[in-house]
Amino acid sequence: MGYIDADTHVLESDATWSFLADHDTRWRPRTFETDGSQAEWHGVTRFWYLQGQLAPQGLRGLDVPGTPPDEVRYLDNPAKRIEWMDRLGTEVQVLIPSFFLVMLFDKAEPQVALARSYNRWLAERCSGTGGRLRWSLVPPLLDLDACMEELRFGAANGAVSLLMRPLEIRRLLTDPYFYPLYAEAEKLGLTIGIHIGNADTPVYGQMKSVAYTAVNMAAAFISIATSDFAERFPELRFGFLEGGSEWLPFAYREISRGIDGGARRHVEIGETPMKGSNLYIDCTFDENLPEILKYSGEDNLVLGSDFGHSDFGTDLEAQQGLLARTDVDQETLRKITDDNGRRLYGLPRDGATTAP
Repeated sequence: MGYIDADTHVLESDATWSFLADHDTRWRPRTFETDGSQAEWHGVTRFWYLQGQLAPQGLRGLDVPGTPPDEVRYLDNPAKRIEWMDRLGTEVQVLIPSFFLVMLFDKAEPQVALARSYNRWLAERCSGTGGRLRWSLVPPLLDLDACMEELRFGAANGAVSLLMRPLEIRRLLTDPYFYPLYAEAEKLGLTIGIHIGNADTPVYGQMKSVAYTAVNMAAAFISIATSDFAERFPELRFGFLEGGSEWLPFAYREISRGIDGGARRHVEIGETPMKGSNLYIDCTFDENLPEILKYSGEDNLVLGSDFGHSDFGTDLEAQQGLLARTDVDQETLRKITDDNGRRLYGLPRDGATTAP
């Protein structure tokens, strides 16, 4: 029994792009340094620059006391990261990228090249950790054939999920365009990890826009919860990560008003409507869980610490904070930190010894 940290991050470095093929090196992101005066980026001074876009490199301007050292955050030393996990009582971390949370692509070629290099770099970094470090692969969504190759590579090399944002390539996540991707992920046992992030051009370019996509997270949940996915993809799991969970009562209120049908009407949602579903939400340790549990039930909430970042979503001791609560019974809290995360990511009880 241990803590399954459902949402942690790795920071990209020059090594991340070392798997680029020779003909793809032109897509290597460049480091761009500023004086930190850009208010919209909260003092960040180092960025990745690619095709006119900036992605914060390391979130250095947001470092706070207790932040893990760079060799841990950049995964230069996986053994040191595991030492930090042991200190926090964490059995398995699921690693999610940073660069790809805010980067937008309108052409397939650079997206395929960078996703492929990232996936191979992270597979190499996580190998040899006995499954303690599992990861979310980056699918190059503009090229579905390349997506299939990356899903198969990831499933064979320790990945447990694939990264998507609440909106992708100007499509809702229920768009039929993604059906082949979902079918392959279901066949391979990979989870769809929907992480808070900026995937919409009109709001790109400000750090605040990442936080605001919690609204898009609720919209993504509504579209999936009211779709036919439970029948179309009955084994496919969806995780809604780092957006908190207090939007869940709002989402079900909107569902009960018939929002999916385009006209206001009453829809019976039933008691604990998420119960028995393949939908999971990453809560925070300080939310109104007694209210949220009325909708989610005890089996569909997970916990993530945002380890690796140092921003408004980061709580390295999230597990300890959650288990200290007295307004929710301890068995439910244990499920949130352990059992539910295993189900979300398809991790067996001995998951720490079963990764490739």
